[in-house]
Amino acid sequence: MKKTLIFITSVFLAGALFAQSDDELFGSDDDFFSDDSIVEVPDVSAKDDLSKGVIFDTGSIKIGGSLTAGITTNTIVYSPDSTDFGENLKNTKLKPDLSAMLSVDARPTDTLRIYTKFGLAYPFENKVSGYYPTDPYGKVASGFVGLDADNNPVIGVKTTNSISDWFKLKELFTDFSIKDTAFFRFGVHTVTWGAGYFFSPVSDMINTTSIDPEDPEKQVDGALNLRTQIVFPNSQNCLWFYVIPSTDFTNQTAESYARDTAFAGKADILLGNWELGIGGFYKYQNAPKLMLTATGSLKKVSFFGELVYSYGSAAEWHENTDWNDKTSIIQATAGLSYYWKEPKITFAAQYYYNGNDMDFPYNYIISGHNLAAMANFGKLFGNSDFTASLFTMVNFGRKEYGENELAVLKMLGADDDIISAVSGISLNSTAMVYYSPIKDMKLGMGPVLTFKNFDEKPTFSMKLTATLGGGKF
Repeated sequence: MKKTLIFITSVFLAGALFAQSDDELFGSDDDFFSDDSIVEVPDVSAKDDLSKGVIFDTGSIKIGGSLTAGITTNTIVYSPDSTDFGENLKNTKLKPDLSAMLSVDARPTDTLRIYTKFGLAYPFENKVSGYYPTDPYGKVASGFVGLDADNNPVIGVKTTNSISDWFKLKELFTDFSIKDTAFFRFGVHTVTWGAGYFFSPVSDMINTTSIDPEDPEKQVDGALNLRTQIVFPNSQNCLWFYVIPSTDFTNQTAESYARDTAFAGKADILLGNWELGIGGFYKYQNAPKLMLTATGSLKKVSFFGELVYSYGSAAEWHENTDWNDKTSIIQATAGLSYYWKEPKITFAAQYYYNGNDMDFPYNYIISGHNLAAMANFGKLFGNSDFTASLFTMVNFGRKEYGENELAVLKMLGADDDIISAVSGISLNSTAMVYYSPIKDMKLGMGPVLTFKNFDEKPTFSMKLTATLGGGKF
């Protein structure tokens, strides 16, 4: 295993900085596709009174959403692999960003709610995906192998067409309740158990995707589940219970379906302006997990932390379902944030230790020690038309994956940025300055410096962005 150091600096757009616990009785307002706005970060220690819910008129329907429209380019100025700037300029590609998210929130009665959230993203066409092809002699091209649905190696071609490349159902659920004590939710929805911003191993226990540290405002994908929330009267303390049923109905018997159903629970306790959470996750013949969370503030500085203990890795339980000889795995994270109202500066930093480097390619795992930090400037030179953003990520001890493993990532849909990150890039730094010549337009420019490893010369490029209209409605 080669130890690498990754230092990533890129544009980050602050919105609501930290995900609260899964107590948003009226759903998530996170955007499926992020935007460039810089807004004030709320205090993560401030909790809503869940027992009071949210004001919502019976019989009403609320429709909202967002639209993002823009273009991005990244021109290589110098690279050890390509030093011809003219050729690099010729190969510069325009990357359009055109996407929309729509939500429908209905309240037929005072105890029933129906909610859905879905989005579209350009290009609006089906993409072909599948296993890597074989050569004319039946051998896997370039030594690549694929994985079937059970993560077993396969060779040959298997392609599928799906609208999931441009259409995404983010949430579809119904809420109902018993008086003001027990609240139920059934359907597909994002579970925001964790307190982290760049990383959240606690939320990863149930959600089907992880936070992308380079785009933390993008809402992760939730699983189909039945949630029960029990609120203690006259307090903000509550209990959460989850039943996550299997979504594989192929040749399922009642017994096998029950075995493939997972269970999770969590208790939230408010102590002063600090909230503590303790819970666990269990699925038959899978790694059981215990978790702790904490959020609070000291002198206007918000703090948060998470701890997850797993008995064994997913790979170990897949190979052997015996309870003996499993590895104890620790994942821990802690961070802080602070907002200066004047001169509109947001700062956040988070440390994350991930002791699991055995479960490739689950969630495109980032192992070892990680540190992420962000600084957003709401105005420069006293002028709010000029803004700036800086993000930094450092990694120590990441496992460097081989060519075949990276091919599997690509087959599973990982984009180039994710593949580059897990392949051992040593440094990638981007700093952006934005200018808004008119209210509905924002132009950005900034340098990008990338070290694949420190034994080679870096790649230097220039990034340009343009946000053209769009916004929330």
